[in-house]
Amino acid sequence: MPVAMVDKVESRSAKSGWTFRFRTTENAAAPDGTKIPSGTLGYGLIRTADAAARRNHDGSLALEPRYLVVTTPHGARRIQVSMNPTLPVVWTPSEPLLNKAASHIPLPIPGLVMSGVNQVRWGRNITLGPGFKFGVLPVDDLTKGPVC
Repeated sequence: MPVAMVDKVESRSAKSGWTFRFRTTENAAAPDGTKIPSGTLGYGLIRTADAAARRNHDGSLALEPRYLVVTTPHGARRIQVSMNPTLPVVWTPSEPLLNKAASHIPLPIPGLVMSGVNQVRWGRNITLGPGFKFGVLPVDDLTKGPVC
């Protein structure tokens, strides 16, 4: 089911174990038939957050959606979810192809200068903000045993 981030998560400042929120963007149903309306709030954990660093090391984020909170006539209920396996689990900013190609051009003196710059150049951080879309799947209670 499609969901969108509510909170802003930045690789520069996020810490492993912090929580984030997301919302469903379409109506759906849990495996047991419980209706999950669009706009249902969900919660997850930041599994890893790695800030950008020297030598063109880009920052990265790994998110783990955990559950949705569905309001029923009998009260609130948690529905466990997992990341859609067809999407990336870790997000990083991509480096433009021109930078990759230019760093391998054998130039006598400019090549030495470019190598020196690459050693101290900082990578880029990544921010997943409100509206960033990804997918989750409702799963059975994982505490009862393996899914497969």
